[in-house]
Amino acid sequence: MACQAILTIVGPTASGKTAYAIGRALELGGEIVSVDSRQVYRGFVIGTGQPTPEEQAQVPHHLVNILDPTEKITAGCYVGLVYERIADIKARGRVPILCGGTGLYVRAVRLGLASLGESDPELRGRIIARIEDEGTEAVYASFAEIDPEYAVAFHPHNVQRLARALEIMETTGQLPSKVRVWRRGEKGYTETPNITVEGAGEVTFELIGLERPREELYSRINRRVQEMIDRGWLGEVQQLLAAGISPEAHPMQGVGYRQLVQVVAGELTMDEAIPIVQQRTRNFARRQLTWFRKEPVRWVRST
Repeated sequence: MACQAILTIVGPTASGKTAYAIGRALELGGEIVSVDSRQVYRGFVIGTGQPTPEEQAQVPHHLVNILDPTEKITAGCYVGLVYERIADIKARGRVPILCGGTGLYVRAVRLGLASLGESDPELRGRIIARIEDEGTEAVYASFAEIDPEYAVAFHPHNVQRLARALEIMETTGQLPSKVRVWRRGEKGYTETPNITVEGAGEVTFELIGLERPREELYSRINRRVQEMIDRGWLGEVQQLLAAGISPEAHPMQGVGYRQLVQVVAGELTMDEAIPIVQQRTRNFARRQLTWFRKEPVRWVRST
């Protein structure tokens, strides 16, 4: 089976990603998988720009409004959820289309980030004890026979790297050289490899970025923030707080929510809060563009 390229729509906030993705989904017979670290949370509808009921009626959307605000999710966990949705959509004869502005998650998906979890102190202790008992060079030599490709990446006397390599083998059942863990500057960082997704076969990700002239983007951001306020963003924040969601909860750290919490608390007026939220959203858009400019994105003019 040929490797399928999965269309992945990226770009800064307010660039028009949702509308573009819906258009492509209608054209291709697709369903949209959100790659957004905030839209995943229940109740955070207006301020995160979740697709409206009307938009979701046009095209099915996945990974939107599914987690309790008190839950935390890692990039590795999100990758697994995205791959599950890809397999499900393909199994039903539909076309998966990814859409989102969370650069870390997009990169993790396209590079196949492995979720290795936290280091297990008990397991690490047993491994260190083995290294001390048998000697670093002997354990390294044994490991090098099993995974020579990874062994050349560190010095034979580097106990911590050796212990971590053995720990990866123990916890994942895979050779460390086959577990993809990307870091800034590594080879392949700006490439999009083929990834094997269980139930979907071999896939790769075609990144399409939506771009607009800066002044036009900033104008859209300013308008969008005002529209969110008009739609009841402040009321949404009030409901979340009344439901017991802490101002320190992870999704409350999203752009704009902190300022509206301050409005609820009487620390800011709405007139004071709106330009702050607009400015911080523009700053966020600049950071998104900086991130995606380092990715293998094909940029298109958003209409």
